[in-house]
Order: sequence, then C-alpha cells, then structure tokens
Amino acid sequence: MGKRILCPYCYQHFDNNEIEVECENNGLNSHGDLVCEKRLNEKLSNHWGNDLESHRVFKPKLGLFSFLFPYKPKPESCPTCGYLSQRFICPNCNNWLPKEMVEKGAEIISVIGGPASGKTNYIVTLIQQMKKYGNKLSLSIIPQQVGRKKEEFTSYKYEKAREIIFDMKMPVPKTAVTKHEIPWILRLESVETGKAVYLVFYDTAGENFKDSDSIRKNAQYLRESKAVICVLDTLSIKRIQKVLESNDIDNNDVATPFDETLTALFNFQTGDKNLSDKPFAFVMSKFDVVIDHHEDLGCDVSMFLNEDGSPRNSDFIKTGQLNLAQIEQAHKAIKSYMDDAEIWDASEHSFNIVSKWGDNARFFGVSSFGCMPDENATLQGDVEGVIQPYRVMDPLVWVLYKVGGFFKK
Repeated sequence: MGKRILCPYCYQHFDNNEIEVECENNGLNSHGDLVCEKRLNEKLSNHWGNDLESHRVFKPKLGLFSFLFPYKPKPESCPTCGYLSQRFICPNCNNWLPKEMVEKGAEIISVIGGPASGKTNYIVTLIQQMKKYGNKLSLSIIPQQVGRKKEEFTSYKYEKAREIIFDMKMPVPKTAVTKHEIPWILRLESVETGKAVYLVFYDTAGENFKDSDSIRKNAQYLRESKAVICVLDTLSIKRIQKVLESNDIDNNDVATPFDETLTALFNFQTGDKNLSDKPFAFVMSKFDVVIDHHEDLGCDVSMFLNEDGSPRNSDFIKTGQLNLAQIEQAHKAIKSYMDDAEIWDASEHSFNIVSKWGDNARFFGVSSFGCMPDENATLQGDVEGVIQPYRVMDPLVWVLYKVGGFFKK
C-alpha cells in the first residue's frame, strides 16, 4: 500500500502509487528533431485558470505487486522519447511536487492571516531564524525547489525576500492581487526522530481574504492540515493605535481587526471535521510595539524581558531545550491583555478561542523585525542597526510539539 499524500496546491489526497511524471526533455533527439513537444495540459490549466502547456505526462512503471508497497521515486523513462525524468506531479492538478514528499508522504502545517497582518514578513524571518537556530532543537528547514518556473520556487522567493529585510532593511512589499496564489512550501524535519512535515503558506493579498472562492479554498486546506498558525495584527487594536498617536509615532499600517480575521476563520469551519480538533497557534504580530509601550498600555511584560530590560528571546536559542513553561507564561500574559477592557478589550475573541480550542490553542507575541518601520518605511534595527526577529519560532515549535514526533521525550 502506498504513502498517502496531500497535495499543497489542490489539497486533494492521493496514494503515492498514483503519482504521475512529466518528461523533462527540452532538447533534441539523435536525428536533431525536437522531442516531447509541449501540449495543452488540461489538469494544470484547470487549476490555474488559464491555458498552460507541459511536456508529456505519463505514469511510472510499477511492479506486479506495487499495490502492496509504497512507490519509491526514481528516474522514469518517458514512453515517447525514452528520456529519464523525475519531475513528479500531482495526478489531480499536475503541479510539480517535491521528491521526498512523494516518497515519504506529507503532513501539512498551514500559515494564514488577514490583510496587512505581516504574514509574509513573518514567514521570511521564521525561515531565517530556523536556519540560524533550528539546529539547537535538532530541526532543519528546507525551502523547496518546485514550481512552474524558478521565480515560483520557495527557495528563490525566500532569498529575494530575505535580502529585502536583512540587507536592504525594508519590509517585504505588499502582496499583489492575484486570483491563484503560489504556495511557499518548506520541509521541516527532526534530525533526531526523522519525523517530517511540510509548512505551506499562501501569500494571499488582503483583497482576496474575503473572496468567497478564497474562503472555500482556505476551508479545504485548513480542514486537511495537521495544524495551523494564524497571524493576527496587534496594530489593529485601538488602544495601541491611540498610544502610538499620542507618542507622535507614524503608523501607516492598515491592519485587519481581530474580529474580521477570526470571523473569516470561523467561516472556514465546514463539514464534520472541526478545526478546533487540531493545534492552532494564534500569533500576535508586531509585538515589539507592546513591549516598547507597555507602560502607556498598562501591560505587565516582565515575562518578555531580561533583567536589563531588553527583550527576552526564546530560551531554546541558548539552551537547546524546549521550554513549555515559557510558552505558557507568554500565552497567559497575552490572554490577560485581551481580557482587560483597559488594555486590549478583546475578551470576546479570547473567550471564543479558548472555548472552541481549549488546550489546542495558544497565544504568541512575535516581532518579525524587533522594531517598527520608520516614516520612510525603513527598519532601523537594534542599537547596532541589526534586524532582530523576536520569538518568531515559538509558534512553530509549539505546533510541532503538539503534532508529536519531533522531540524526544
């Protein structure tokens, strides 16, 4: 019996013995004739909503008793030209899938969030921090190299965005509106246990967030995801907006209110599979504003600070040990802010989340940059001008702990 695979493009399940292959021969045969010319690919065209061509698509040769064993990806000979190819594609939508996903199957963790919540900046700094510190917890993260062209590869998109943030010191530009979003696909693996999942993020433009087709799509992939990271924007909180205004701090952020994001999330809940049955990390982005202005806000942020008053980052960065107590402490603090009418005044959302998810939900405070962009939309960084992401790994680490299999007990 084959491995069960969840396609990160169409979110349809299939057995890996059902995988298809696209010929990779772009050259000429021994007679100098063009081989395996591109032709209209109906499945690929239907997925993306426009006419797209591909080279010959074929089924790999399977043994007589293949139904008893999972397919092991290997170079497959094209029946038209004989070229050995290993571009494995989903049999439902014909999008290119990572080889290891085909071989080992895939569990998926999704990242979602409302317009201007900082999703793209968060995912880029998360990758950067995981590459820098993930080894402390024996975790590796690998941006995947699959797509219709190089510009769609997650590895390519990450490097371009990383340069913007960490070299040019600017936030990633606002996402352009497009009908069909291209997923970021990242493989996460535990070096100690061998357990792996795929982190899938759709860089969705804000204008698409309330679109009925997008809602149906989101409902489908959230329903099939193993866990979810939901990004909420603290700059949407009126009390914070007033504090920034009273301190003459420019805030050009058109943030999505909590209730809009959470209403959309609750609308995704369809069928007999309840979203609250899976781990949800509710991430409060741009949390540096809360720390920097905690006195004006009336927030006790001692659990987020070192003794010298500097932001206290995740303990596991230094110790290599998962500190669940630190995560619990931060969760309770943020919940107290939400419940206090004088601070965040979001008790309705806190109550609904805790009521629906219980122990499957935690609140997190993160900052992709560790600072706010200035009036020129540039990032000043810390006192040395260095961009210092704050606790961006915590939500993912907690989700991996809840999923199980990533940390030895």
